[in-house]
Amino acid sequence: MKLEYANVTANDNREITAYTNNYRLSDNTDTLGQEFTFDLVSNPIDTNMANLQLAMGGKVIFSNDVSNNNRTSFNDSAVSQDLRKIFTGIIVDGKKSGINKYSYTAFDYAFYLNKSETSIQYNDIDGTTAIRQVCDKNGVPLGSVPIINTKIKKVYEGTPVSDVIKDILKQATEETGYKYRIEVRGSQLFIEDYKDLVLDVAITGIVGDYNYTESIQDMKNRVLIISSSEKNEQVLANVEDTESIKQFGVLQKVQKVEDKEKSKAMQVAKKYLDDLNKIKQTFSVRVLGDDAVRSGRILQFNQPIIGMEGQFLIKNCVHDYGINHTMNLELIKQE
Repeated sequence: MKLEYANVTANDNREITAYTNNYRLSDNTDTLGQEFTFDLVSNPIDTNMANLQLAMGGKVIFSNDVSNNNRTSFNDSAVSQDLRKIFTGIIVDGKKSGINKYSYTAFDYAFYLNKSETSIQYNDIDGTTAIRQVCDKNGVPLGSVPIINTKIKKVYEGTPVSDVIKDILKQATEETGYKYRIEVRGSQLFIEDYKDLVLDVAITGIVGDYNYTESIQDMKNRVLIISSSEKNEQVLANVEDTESIKQFGVLQKVQKVEDKEKSKAMQVAKKYLDDLNKIKQTFSVRVLGDDAVRSGRILQFNQPIIGMEGQFLIKNCVHDYGINHTMNLELIKQE
């Protein structure tokens, strides 16, 4: 493992691996961006360890040895042979504990999307163009964006850039039922359909700290699609699962769509029913770490003994890098 620090204004560039530890990298499908935390020792009474603390806004780059993935401490090696950059971001918080311990929090460049506000007006343009425009206006390098035909007609004033993008995608999801993942990789923003984020990784090893819950609180077994017109709120489509209704009672979702999209109403209704008409199965596990794993990905499990077989959406992902590399995952079973 390797941790590097750079502060351009102070001309301070150094590797800080030797006096840092407790590296943790985490993200969640409900938030935009990855968070990286670590501790640093800077001892004012030791001339060799004095004045090592870091500045707010400083850049950190964390790299991991590829061979540190999917292995236990029993075969761990202290020699780095193939380092890959895992995280690049800026320090946003720092805390001092006692005389020599500093704890830092860094975020990837999604930090600027969350904190920088913009004003922009859309006059009935497609979602893909709308996203490209707000990124261009705010200097956000765009790695990829899917084709989104939903028409956007809205004014955003003093709104965080990330919220503008999220609202565009929300409108697209409400119209089509398809869900999108937003994340920053390196310095670029990527927007992708969840179905395209299936990892070529299968968890077959030891699973620890296993927990399982199930719930019907978010279940919907009847979907009504209605016109968004205030003058004519007619039902455009109505689908339901009669067997589910017999078992759980009516759990109905009402979704509005533009009149010009009414030809797609039945398709949208079926998509929502497929997504929502199920018992939500959530798993929390601790497994050996793999740098390819992050929230928003679909992960394959082959653990029949504990009932974990098939594909799971990673809702929350926490990597801990120490003597060995482990992950704590919150997972939602995919049907």
